Amino acid sequence: MESTNIIARIISFTLFPLLMPLYGVCLLFNLSTFSYYPVQYIRESLICIILVCILIPFLSYYILERAKIISSIQMIKKEDRIIPYAITSLSYLICAYLLYFKMPLFVINILIGISIAILIDAIISKWWKISAHMTGIGGLISSIYAVSLITYTNSSVLLSIAFICAGALAAARLQLKRHTPLQLLAGFANGYITIQLTSLFNWDIVLRAITNFF
Repeated sequence: MESTNIIARIISFTLFPLLMPLYGVCLLFNLSTFSYYPVQYIRESLICIILVCILIPFLSYYILERAKIISSIQMIKKEDRIIPYAITSLSYLICAYLLYFKMPLFVINILIGISIAILIDAIISKWWKISAHMTGIGGLISSIYAVSLITYTNSSVLLSIAFICAGALAAARLQLKRHTPLQLLAGFANGYITIQLTSLFNWDIVLRAITNFF
């Protein structure tokens, strides 16, 4: 039983929600679409995602725990998740705006979609412990599918691997007794559907208006 729990923790850590954008962008940069992009743009985009989407949220979780605003950095209690998720959602929006000047609009749309999905998790977490892990993997799968349609790329193998990872992650969260099956399914649905819907919206209008305002 202990060895099974260790494997479940490793899977949960490897597929931690904050790491999903990094995985997604690394996959994106392997597409032929980005073969003509300056190396500097790609490097700066990776640094931006690591700093804004990963390190800043992680640091905020640590500060919130030290300030006793949340009981644990693992956020096992649903009440602990509202403020950290809201900060994470804002971080993704900031990252989307910063990358707006470097990356194609469909990448920005995905980042905004992730931000909205996290915000939905934050709101739901006030009453119910929806799975952020499954929101993350659901968002990644949705992003892979959306990008494959936009770039006319065959991503069947990649999607198959991603679905296997999603199944393993769901099993790991159940093994650790972090969520119920319904909470896992709701998290996945939130990540997948939100990305699909937000990718249909022309966020360029909003971002251009913000840029002109400042």
